[in-house]
Amino acid sequence: MDSDVPGPSGPELKEYTALLRRRWRLVGAGVLGGLVLATAALFAVPATYTSVAAVQVHPTGMAEFTGERSGRLTGDVNLDSEAQVAVSDQVTRGMAEELPGTPSPADLRERIDVTVPSNSNILELHYSARSPAAARDGADALAAAYLDHRSEQARALINGRLDALREEQEGLYGRLSELASEGSESAQVSAEAQADALRQEISDLGNGISPLSALLETVSPGQVISPAELPESPSSPVPLLWLVAGAALGLIAGLLAAVVRDRLDPRVHDTEDTARIGAVPVLLDLSAARADRSAPSPGLLTDADPVGQRANEFAHLVRARLTDPVATAATVDDTDDRPAPGRVLVVAGTTPGRAGTAAAVNLASALARTGSETLLVCADPRAGTAEELLDLPEGPGLAEVLVDGEDPADLEARPTAVPRLRVLRHGRPGAVAPVQGGAAELVELLRPRAAFVVVVTASVVESADAHALAASADLLLPVVELGRTRRADLTGLVAAGARFGVTVPGAVTVPRQPNPAAASTSRKSDEAPTDPGTAGVAESTEAAKTAETTGVAEATEFAGATEGTEATEATEGTEGTEGSETDGSTEVPAGSNGTKPAKGKSTPAKKKSIKHKPAPAGSRP
Repeated sequence: MDSDVPGPSGPELKEYTALLRRRWRLVGAGVLGGLVLATAALFAVPATYTSVAAVQVHPTGMAEFTGERSGRLTGDVNLDSEAQVAVSDQVTRGMAEELPGTPSPADLRERIDVTVPSNSNILELHYSARSPAAARDGADALAAAYLDHRSEQARALINGRLDALREEQEGLYGRLSELASEGSESAQVSAEAQADALRQEISDLGNGISPLSALLETVSPGQVISPAELPESPSSPVPLLWLVAGAALGLIAGLLAAVVRDRLDPRVHDTEDTARIGAVPVLLDLSAARADRSAPSPGLLTDADPVGQRANEFAHLVRARLTDPVATAATVDDTDDRPAPGRVLVVAGTTPGRAGTAAAVNLASALARTGSETLLVCADPRAGTAEELLDLPEGPGLAEVLVDGEDPADLEARPTAVPRLRVLRHGRPGAVAPVQGGAAELVELLRPRAAFVVVVTASVVESADAHALAASADLLLPVVELGRTRRADLTGLVAAGARFGVTVPGAVTVPRQPNPAAASTSRKSDEAPTDPGTAGVAESTEAAKTAETTGVAEATEFAGATEGTEATEATEGTEGTEGSETDGSTEVPAGSNGTKPAKGKSTPAKKKSIKHKPAPAGSRP
């Protein structure tokens, strides 16, 4: 049966949300850790106070010499350059002289920040310190040092220009004196023309010197328009900002840890994981069937249960895909629309416990509810789940068929809750069915007994029974226990189906089951006597039952010996087998160790003399 439902090609958004649901504790721990670290940092990091002084920068009037017109704004001052000047060594050295302790210029530069508001000629000088007063004093000292440096720079430039002009003017005066001292008449005419030119140059230089001299007296580098104030609260750390940043960093760390942990986790956690890892679709999801959180799930589903209806849908799909129309027309009456008999489905759990059996019981029940005669074969030695779900008593079953050659029809049980379902239990307590020794013969023996034969085996991590039966089965259905099934076990079982040539149409998922070891320990503790008096009563009762059973066995042996003189050898063999069972010893008949017994008949054992001895107290008759 090929599935029409393809597996997903890659991770989807819901897979990541499922990852968050699975790993929410890890993500929450990351966020909480980030908050804790941020809170600790708020107490550990000393508070820093920042004060701001606003300085309006004035043009010096020396733009043609200083290049102030090349700024990024349309004005006479390049504020980008001035911002760099404010944190230069010349300014910080002058600032250090005004502050107590004489800090180094490098240390001061780390505490300074200069900003320029848009479309303005304002410099905002920020200074940070450990105390409000130190921050205020530092900002004021920075503003004063910057203005002093700018004023000195402008004055030095003006003075340098004046000195150059005056020196040039003095040179012209000297040349003019030399021309006046020449005596010849022709030379005087020429000298008079040169003297007029020199006087013009001297006048031009004087016109340049006068404005510069006036500028030197009136130059203004700028002014402080907003003196630094005493800060009322620390500028850092900001509690809200640090807490939000810590939570964000913790969230990122938690998400990364969750992704890494999920990728390294060898278990399958949800249906999306099952479909993606196993490369097969999930045909039946029983993980939502838990009604009582304290009870194992799934229980026996019914038509009134929505999950039970999904099980019925899957049963209809199995019936539709496994029905052979030719065989049905040849073997089934025209008025009977049941599928052809003899389809064998192997249900294999991937974890020890009740998961595989619970899924097989509900699958077999759904097939029976949809109108098919169904036989459920319990090949899992972990007995108890099928009997518990179907309300059946313990009794002989598959182990007796394989070991003692019993007829399966004589050992089948019919649960009252599901009329069309028959159950072949695993066997009496302590019995183990050797499935692997005769898997093919077992399948051929069971195939004609029902329209669908659902065989549930021990988990693939405990036994190779599923592999032994896969080659002779029609379908192989892995059962994934979410939260416990390992990825390698699921992929290995799907790959084994491909190697054996059996169809693996999809998987069945069930919720996490109780720990089998813990459940077994709990049952043993519940069955154990609680006090010495109770233990004595139980031992006496068991001894009385044993003695009574031994007496009955002896009487049966005497009657069997009397009738044996007139019975055939086959009858004597049968009585010998009965005597073996009564005595509690094991007689291995023909067909044991997995050999196929005769169809529907017990294999006679060799005649053997059985001596019955009283069974010890506490033994099973």
